[in-house]
Amino acid sequence: MPRQRTVARAAERRNGRAGPSIGVIDVGSNTARCVAFEASSEGAIRAVFETKESPRLGLETAPDGSLAEAAVARGVHAVRRFARRLEELSVPTVVGVATSAVRDAPNGPAFTQEVERATGLRLAIISGVEEARYAYLGVAGTLELRNDLVCDLGGGSLQVAEVRQGVLRNSVSLPLGALRLSRRFLEHDPPKRREREELREHARSAIRQAIAAFGTHPDRLVAVGGTVRALARASIEFTEFPVRRVHGYRLYDRSIEALDELLGEMPSAKRKTVPGIGADRADVVLAGITVLEELERAAGVDHLLVSGAGIREGIALETVGARFPASTEELVDRSIAAASVSFPFDYERGRLVAELADRLFVLLADRFTWGRSERLALRAAAGMHDAGVAIDLWNHPQHSAYLIRNYPIGGLDQREILLASMIAYLHDGDSPPSAWKKRYLPLAGGPEVAAAVRLGALLEVAKTLAGSRPTVGLTGGGRALAVGFSSAAGSTLPPRWAERVKKAMARAFDLEVRLRDG
Repeated sequence: MPRQRTVARAAERRNGRAGPSIGVIDVGSNTARCVAFEASSEGAIRAVFETKESPRLGLETAPDGSLAEAAVARGVHAVRRFARRLEELSVPTVVGVATSAVRDAPNGPAFTQEVERATGLRLAIISGVEEARYAYLGVAGTLELRNDLVCDLGGGSLQVAEVRQGVLRNSVSLPLGALRLSRRFLEHDPPKRREREELREHARSAIRQAIAAFGTHPDRLVAVGGTVRALARASIEFTEFPVRRVHGYRLYDRSIEALDELLGEMPSAKRKTVPGIGADRADVVLAGITVLEELERAAGVDHLLVSGAGIREGIALETVGARFPASTEELVDRSIAAASVSFPFDYERGRLVAELADRLFVLLADRFTWGRSERLALRAAAGMHDAGVAIDLWNHPQHSAYLIRNYPIGGLDQREILLASMIAYLHDGDSPPSAWKKRYLPLAGGPEVAAAVRLGALLEVAKTLAGSRPTVGLTGGGRALAVGFSSAAGSTLPPRWAERVKKAMARAFDLEVRLRDG
């Protein structure tokens, strides 16, 4: 565990909720980042402040790997700015780490001492194995991992973590960072074909040996790091993808090849103008693309699953004592509990609604092609169906839908996030906007909209009935929904509530509703 510095002031209570409670500073070979996280007692975290600089510690190293004096000065300046900002935010616990460039440098310890003198913060120089473990923890806090490879591509190194049944089994750190390879192989701008081919052969050999040593092929390749996020943002921009967050985005090999072809002919000055790439990736992105392509080939997959969470999130999650591995259901519930701290909605009420919605789902799922994915989307929508009240009571379904699309809900892929958002939008019986089919076509066409309408009706019924804690079942040969109430719970539904339930079930499922008092 990296050393921590505790700020004297405790985190202030703002508007009845906690402010940032954990700060993480990560000094890499290319960029340095600082993130402040809000943590919940359930073991969920949410970034509430983030900033970065590009000190490029690995850019001007000596032949023995020593950090250049100018690079050291840039690095110290970056950490000093980060420390001051976290102090202003009253973050009580700060954890700082340094990775590839610093651990490889003979003067790496001297750099961390200079940082401590300037800021009071001691950076822990973590090994490649530790870096891989933190990347695994960060991903495991947002996705249910099974038999997967988690790959963290940084500026100086590539970490590959082998996960079996959700548990970290093995890891390896390879000197295949995007900045390191660019310095070694790409002399021209844009690079010559020969330079790219030599880089590819070098990366291919090292990656194939490492993955072959794991012994089995993964189900998925989950990718972490600034380069893969930049490529995902570029792909989202070019395809006008309906979900703008990179987390959970499937970056297919054909998209990477198209970006390689587009960017490979450009000088770096032009690459930096490409949406999603940016100035700090423009001169290293081609080396990063090559590494990612070779990872896909060696793993035998046709896409990368992009994770927006990595080493910094892993450090924060370990600091708060989050439990791993976790199921998707646990990750969803943790995220909703954390959201109820950030936004004033009733978490317990949402949990009751989700429980009843799930029982209704089980009764009716066999009539459609619904599976775990739809069930998870309904669970998330039910848990956050009233979150939009924090913005506007009268239009809260639309605002709840927006929050679901944009709040970091762990466990769900992008289709499930979009489906949950649509379900929440429809939970008051509204009709789907006509623009949905066109706007969400890459993820959700006609069948998904139809599913959202029906699942929205289930949520509408669950919301109406949950406070009465009813029993539900099918009767009349499956042609009617029987709803029973115990006398202890208070069995009489107001007439307009009863009518609302009947209309929703008739509209979406052509089912009669039979209400039975206890």
